[in-house]
Amino acid sequence: MACSSTRFLILVAAASLLASFARADLQYDFYNTSCPGVETVVRDALNATFAADSTIRSGLLRFHFHDCFVRGCDASIMLQSHNGTAEKDANPNLTLRGYEVIEAIKAKVEAVCPLVVSCADIMAMAARDAVYFSEGPDYQVETGRRDGNVSMMAEALSDLPPANGNVSVLTKFFAVKNLTIKDLVVLSAAHTIGVSHCPSFSHRVYNYTGVGDEDPSMEAEYGQSLNASCGGLDNVATVVPLDAVTTEKFDLGYYQSVHAGKGLLQSDDALRHDSLTGAYVGVMSNASSPDTFFADFVVSMINMGRIGALTGTDGEIRKTCGIYVD
Repeated sequence: MACSSTRFLILVAAASLLASFARADLQYDFYNTSCPGVETVVRDALNATFAADSTIRSGLLRFHFHDCFVRGCDASIMLQSHNGTAEKDANPNLTLRGYEVIEAIKAKVEAVCPLVVSCADIMAMAARDAVYFSEGPDYQVETGRRDGNVSMMAEALSDLPPANGNVSVLTKFFAVKNLTIKDLVVLSAAHTIGVSHCPSFSHRVYNYTGVGDEDPSMEAEYGQSLNASCGGLDNVATVVPLDAVTTEKFDLGYYQSVHAGKGLLQSDDALRHDSLTGAYVGVMSNASSPDTFFADFVVSMINMGRIGALTGTDGEIRKTCGIYVD
């Protein structure tokens, strides 16, 4: 354990160094002069949205993640294709939610500050507020991103971390985005809120090794409950909470679930089987307070928000987020 702890501290230090290089021209309070009060406009709009549909909070958090991992945090996930070849058309993105929410907020922002605030920055703010309104940490978001105008389905298929990946595989997907193994284990806990459709995990319940068996690492009663809920491999209509402990509260329930063998996705369960990520899962599952996790999550979200950021004169600020690219 001592050796694992030392390696973990080295990786944390490396994360800080990488983040300092990745910051580019992003800054806090970027819109103080050009669009003062924009974050209040966004938060007020989201407060009303969440009051009508609390489930969209997890959708907006996932939305930001899926955008950042493909071409960077540039709102390219919002772009549309007549030919069905944009990021949003890729299979991992077919269940994304939040397009209409971001578009509605963009319209409100445009009404007070035309062509000033990017869709990418609105998405980053929305992800932060989704966490905050789920009883998670509140934090400042670096802004100054501009919007990309390229969106390719093939890149979404190649760049998004797989739901069935082990830690070795997932670490590689994170590393190419200048994110560390600590970012991996921390950001995975975004699954403390939200749900997943059965096909994303049903192979673990019905056909783990191809002979109609269940993943033996899954807690038995949990596996039985998933079997009853999904009723088969291809039940797209049914969703199951990603966090078996607390489904809509941003807390330590995710780590408690994973530690107990109730990690829903294979990528969730994998975290407890690796010496480094497993150590973090173990500590957080037994923590008396979420404060350390909250602090770590804020750092990792800021790191993720810097991926491929377009700043200065790169990219564009567009009036509508979901324009067609072909």
